[in-house]
Amino acid sequence: MKRAIALTLLTLIILSSFLLIPAASQSTNPADSCWNNWERCKARALASDMGVIKTTLALTLCDIALGNCLMKAV
Repeated sequence: MKRAIALTLLTLIILSSFLLIPAASQSTNPADSCWNNWERCKARALASDMGVIKTTLALTLCDIALGNCLMKAV
């Protein structure tokens, strides 16, 4: 009886680990959110009416924020 219970628990543990491992690998990559934020930042900077110099500075800030986010994601 003890052997049957141990075998059942072992089977449940192995089965649950196989079911959870693919779910963990499909979780969102933090770098994906960095790129999404960068695209939104770039689109906002290009759509604004700030002038050439301020738009260039805004795009530069978007690039710096992307680099910072990617460094934290690693």
